[in-house]
Amino acid sequence: MLNLLRSEWYKLLRNRSFWLLLSLLFVSAAAYVLLNYFDDPGDGGALDVTTGIDLLTAAMGGNNYIIKIGLSVLGGFYISSEYATGTIKRAVASGYGRSKYMTAKLLVFIAGSMLAALVFPVVNLTLGSALFGLGDLAGISESAYILKSIAMTLTLSAAFAAVTGATATLLTDSGKTIGFAFVFYFFADGLYAMAGKFLPFADTLYAYSIFNLINHYSDPSMSSAAFAQSVYIPLLVAAAFVAIGIAIFRRKEIK
Repeated sequence: MLNLLRSEWYKLLRNRSFWLLLSLLFVSAAAYVLLNYFDDPGDGGALDVTTGIDLLTAAMGGNNYIIKIGLSVLGGFYISSEYATGTIKRAVASGYGRSKYMTAKLLVFIAGSMLAALVFPVVNLTLGSALFGLGDLAGISESAYILKSIAMTLTLSAAFAAVTGATATLLTDSGKTIGFAFVFYFFADGLYAMAGKFLPFADTLYAYSIFNLINHYSDPSMSSAAFAQSVYIPLLVAAAFVAIGIAIFRRKEIK
């Protein structure tokens, strides 16, 4: 299993789409901080970020879309494309057990996704603090907020990565995976709202879903109970969809 994990990690590090995604996120984050730094509100500037904490909060809100879009693209090119190139077929034919192989691939994909999800907020916080100072939050510990932000970014990105990984395993085509994930992630809120009109339990289900949790995870005043939910629910979702992905792969005909 360890050799499989090393092999998959090596393939991820050699994946151009992974490094392109990291580079785009880094450059975008740095550009956003610099735009705030050189923007002059007294000269008609529209940006009002003044501290590193402000930039982290803003970046967390934007990271919502990065997690959904970025991980969909990465899943399509890292997992689905290997069906087209025959990499997965050769790996299975070489004697690797299907369950172990897919477990390693999904775990590495989740780890890479968590790393990618951290780039935008961490660069904003680090560079923003260097230029503006860290700043403070009224009645809230700055270090606690930073740690909570990182923890929720990791758990929520893990959950979305696991869902994307299972989807990629099912569809086996990068275009279909990216397209379906885009549509599903961006219309999930509306689908839950529509279902809630006919099924009362749908509203409760949505309240505890990762689609709702990610909409509120940048709130500095989040309660301890809400923070706990934003940690353990995504982890449960990630574990469930890793199991689903493995089950799909075990029964799937590999062409």
